[in-house]
Amino acid sequence: MVDFGEILISVIAFVSLYTAIFFIITLLEHRNNLVKKARLRKYPSVCIIVPCYNEEKTLAKTLDSLLALDYPKKKLDIIVVDDGSTDNTYAVARKYVPKGVRVFKKKNGGKYTALNLGLSKTKAEFVGALDADSFVHPQALKRMLPYFDNPRVMAVTPSLKVYKPKSLLQRIQMVEYAVGIFFRKMFALVGSIHVTPGPFSIYRKAFFDKHGPYRKAYMTEDIEIALRMQHHNYIIENAVDAYVYTISPKSFKSLYYQRRRWYNGFLRNILDYKKLFSKKHGNLGVYVLPLAFISIGLVIISFSYTIYKTIDGLWNNYLYAKAINFDIFRFDFSPDLFMININTAFILGVITIITGIVMIVIAMKLAKEKQKILLSYILYVVSYWVLFSFWWLVVFFYKVTGKKVSWNPGKDSCGSAPTKSLSHS
Repeated sequence: MVDFGEILISVIAFVSLYTAIFFIITLLEHRNNLVKKARLRKYPSVCIIVPCYNEEKTLAKTLDSLLALDYPKKKLDIIVVDDGSTDNTYAVARKYVPKGVRVFKKKNGGKYTALNLGLSKTKAEFVGALDADSFVHPQALKRMLPYFDNPRVMAVTPSLKVYKPKSLLQRIQMVEYAVGIFFRKMFALVGSIHVTPGPFSIYRKAFFDKHGPYRKAYMTEDIEIALRMQHHNYIIENAVDAYVYTISPKSFKSLYYQRRRWYNGFLRNILDYKKLFSKKHGNLGVYVLPLAFISIGLVIISFSYTIYKTIDGLWNNYLYAKAINFDIFRFDFSPDLFMININTAFILGVITIITGIVMIVIAMKLAKEKQKILLSYILYVVSYWVLFSFWWLVVFFYKVTGKKVSWNPGKDSCGSAPTKSLSHS
């Protein structure tokens, strides 16, 4: 009789291997054009909006990174919108007015309202946003704008990297973000990007003029705007060599609030744009979005089954220990290699793990990540699927019970709580 665990491993292995092979083949097919080699023939006007709430500690560094962009200053409009901060954020921003930064202050209304205020204050051809706890590479803008040579391209996303990871939690996120860089580029190659990350995604302003401004979108406007673009059959590109560094959560509490918001926003926005699940939208509708939900389901089932087997094993051990009057010396703790079931599911599982390692290596090379990742990778593999399951179970609980997801209590609705992502994003 086939064990449920073997069936589960086989299904997960099939989905994982199919996805990995598909994207690796896609990567090989486009290996010579992963980076846009064309240079700007002219410098269009660009506006970067920095929405912020209580960001006095990081705002200066964010603005310094924008002012250091290798781009003609006359063509670059930097706007700071203080969304009702209660600390010295506005005072910090005002210090940059002599350097050409425009600063506006408004009552607190949420990040999307701050972005929309910035949109109303500029006539630039292209607009972007940068979270006030993120820092952009000097060449990022120059590397992104050439993708707009195609008039159907409405947005270009950068590559997000964790800024100076220190804690184990941040180092796990470093690997996660590197994997995100790989997948975002693959999604771009198959026309399926469904998140335009808050930190430094660049948009054609004509899109906002025609299809309306940012929306609240369950506090994930970067997901909604990408889905809206896909809904109208526009193209979203990715500049894999345009790096943006963002401060990732240091504590589990901050990470929990961040992911709860991200995943809730992804689920609810997808439900709003459920018509994207169709052949009309190509790979996005028939493969990428369905695969996302299949993956979520498989991970949650795996997580639940693992908990069940763990509890069942502990209970059986308890019954055995009770039967022998808890005489621990009668337990056989020696490992028996012959007890390992070398079957098809086991072999597929091993192949899947090896393929995953290959993808991680490719992702780290694509991200040009120089940090040592062995320990981080091990922690990522061991813990991420558990965290992923937990966050989605929380989101489903909120959806079923009708509870509202709030921003990180430590931030307001305009911060980056405290960072942006693949959705996976």
